[in-house]
Amino acid sequence: MWGLLNAARRANLADEGADPPIVLPEGITRRRVLAALGATAALPLASCFAPSSDKAGTRVAIIGGGLAGLVALDALTAAGVEAHLYEARGRLGGRVLTANNLPEKGLNIEDGGNLINTDHDDMLALAKRFGIALIDRKPMAAHSRYVADGRLLGDAELIEDLRAIAAQIAKDAAALDADYDAVAPKLDAMSVTAYLDQHAALMKPHVRALLDATIRTEFGAEPGEASAIELLFNLPVVDGKQAELISLSDERFILTGGSSSVVRALSEPLMGKISTGHALQSIAQQGDALDLKFVNGKADRVDRVIVTVPAPLMRTIDYGGLLPKPWAALVAEIDSGRNDKINAGYAKRVWEGKTGPAGAAWAVDTKGPGIFSEFWDASSGQPGEAGVLTWFFGGDQVDALHAAEPEDVLGRAETAVAPAVPGLKARSLRRTAWVKDPFSRGAYSTFKPGQLTRFAPHFWLEENGKATQQSVVGPIVFAGEHLSDAFPGYMNGGAQTGRLAAEAVLASLRVKADAA
Repeated sequence: MWGLLNAARRANLADEGADPPIVLPEGITRRRVLAALGATAALPLASCFAPSSDKAGTRVAIIGGGLAGLVALDALTAAGVEAHLYEARGRLGGRVLTANNLPEKGLNIEDGGNLINTDHDDMLALAKRFGIALIDRKPMAAHSRYVADGRLLGDAELIEDLRAIAAQIAKDAAALDADYDAVAPKLDAMSVTAYLDQHAALMKPHVRALLDATIRTEFGAEPGEASAIELLFNLPVVDGKQAELISLSDERFILTGGSSSVVRALSEPLMGKISTGHALQSIAQQGDALDLKFVNGKADRVDRVIVTVPAPLMRTIDYGGLLPKPWAALVAEIDSGRNDKINAGYAKRVWEGKTGPAGAAWAVDTKGPGIFSEFWDASSGQPGEAGVLTWFFGGDQVDALHAAEPEDVLGRAETAVAPAVPGLKARSLRRTAWVKDPFSRGAYSTFKPGQLTRFAPHFWLEENGKATQQSVVGPIVFAGEHLSDAFPGYMNGGAQTGRLAAEAVLASLRVKADAA
C-alpha cells in the first residue's frame, strides 16, 4: 500500500515538473524526528554510568532471551565481561519463533518475526556471520491485489485515487522537515483518525479503508489509537527534498531454515550463561550493586542490568525507585500492538498466478475494520507444491479472531479476498496468540498520540554506527525493538538495540569497541 502511495506522489511530482524523489534508507525520517524531539532533554552519554575500570569484576544480568538479549549477551561475553541471561519462558527467542513443519510438512513458517529489509544491517550481519543463507524475494514475481467491499481495485485506479491525500501528506512532511520542533508535536498529538478526518474530502471511502488497514498491520492498532506522525514517516521530505524509502515494504529477505535459526546460532555457544524459567520481579540497589529477585524465588546480585523484555512487560518489574519520573511514565504507558496470524496450509500455491510468490492481497470493508488486513506467501522461496499463506490481523480484527473458531474466520477471509485471489481453501492452519501470551502481551511496539514527543529522549539513537542517545538509567540499560530509533517492530530493532546496550556497558567499563 505504501508503494502505491509513493507512486501517487511520483505522479504528482511529474505533473508539477519536479524532480523524482531521492532514495534514502527507511529509518531516516523517524530517526531525524526523534533526534530533534529528544535533543533538548537527552542526558549526555558520559553521565549515564559511573565509569569503572574493573572489567573482570563486573557482573551484568540480561533480562529477556529475545534477539536484543541474546545479541547483548553475545557481545559482552566476547568482550570478556561476566554476563548471564535470564528468560521467563522455557524457550529462547521471544517473539521470534519458527514453526518447523507446521502447518505443512517440509516448510519453515514464522509465528513471529519474519522479514528482513534491505537496510536491516544488524540482521544481515548476523546471517552472514553464522552462515545462514538468505532467501531473496526481490527477483520473485510480486504483485499486490486490493479488494474493497467485494470489488477488485486496479493499481491505476488506486494510484489516481491516492494522489490527493498523497499530496497532503507530502505537504505536511515538508512542513515537518522545515521545522521539526514546531510541527512534530502538533502532528504527534493527532491520531491517524483525526488526521484523515481532517482531510476526508481528499479520499474515497476505499482509500480511507486501505489507509486504516495499513495502520492495523504496521502498528497493531486502530487508527484512532495511533499517532498521525507515523503516516508522514512513509512519504518523507528530507532537507527540503522529496524522499522515497529504499526499503519501504521491501521485506526482501527471509532466513533459510526460519528466523529461529539466528536464535539458535546466538544461544547454543552460550547456554551455560542462560537460565530459562526466570521472570524478573524486582531490582533493588544495595550500595554499588543491584539485587535481582525472580518470581521463582531465585536471586542474583550484579553491577549492571540490561532489560530487554517487550514494552508491556517492562511495567511488571519493580525498579525500587530507581527510575526518574519520565522513565517511569514510559515504562507505565508504552505498549505493544494487537497483531496475530493464521498461517494456513494449501495443497498448491494457487495464489502465485495472481500475486506471485512475493506479493500480497488486501481486503477491506469501508464500514468497519473488516475480517483481516492482508495475506502474504509465508512459503516463498521454499521447495514443494504445498504452500502456506500468512493471514495477518491487526487492531480490533484480533479481538474478533480470538472470539471465534479460526477455521470460521479463515473461511470468511478467503471469501473476502476471492475477487482478487479465487479458489483458496486451506487444508491446515495454525493460529498465533501473541496478544494472549503472558510474556509478550502483544506483537510489536505501537505509539499512541503524543507518546513519541514525550518519550523521544529515551529511545536509542544511532548515527554512523555510534549511539548518540542511550536508553540508560544509571546502572539499568533498556533495549528492545520498542526503543529503536529506526527499526521499531522489526527483528532488526531488537538486534540493533541489543548491540547498542552491550556497547554502552562496555564503554562504561572503559572497554574499547574493538575489544568486542
